[in-house]
Amino acid sequence: MNHDDMRSLAWWSLIAFATGLFEPPAPSWVWPVGGHQVIVRDFAAPETPWGPGHRGIDIDASSSSTLRAPVSGRLRFVGDVVHRGVVTIETSEGFLVSMEPVTIDVPSGSRVVAGQVLGSIDSGHCPRRCLHLGLRIDGRYVSPAKFLGVERRAVLLPWVHALG
Repeated sequence: MNHDDMRSLAWWSLIAFATGLFEPPAPSWVWPVGGHQVIVRDFAAPETPWGPGHRGIDIDASSSSTLRAPVSGRLRFVGDVVHRGVVTIETSEGFLVSMEPVTIDVPSGSRVVAGQVLGSIDSGHCPRRCLHLGLRIDGRYVSPAKFLGVERRAVLLPWVHALG
């Protein structure tokens, strides 16, 4: 790419950003539970689509039963699934964020913003009150922890080179 091509690309990029052709980055997520933020059970991806696993994270809710929207979007589902209250938020990116067990005070189809109070967290999912938070992107379950700012770091063990 020559100098003139690079200059042209820079101008087109500037125009695209200035006119709104590119969307701004997705808004930050917030913790849906107040108080201390402790994950009591981590995500465990299933090996197969229908296999066993833990398709989300469980967040301690023993110090607060207030449920807040972790991200902005539209309430795609509000109702009971196997005798538990469930809510699913669809984000502008098409992510599906589900939470249970909950009682929701906002009707299905409503637009919500991150941090907005949606209702309360019920008991019955963990020995202590907790909130199960699941995330599906393009139909696949992924851990929502990284969107909440929780980083998982690999622990590297010393490598011992065996001479043979």
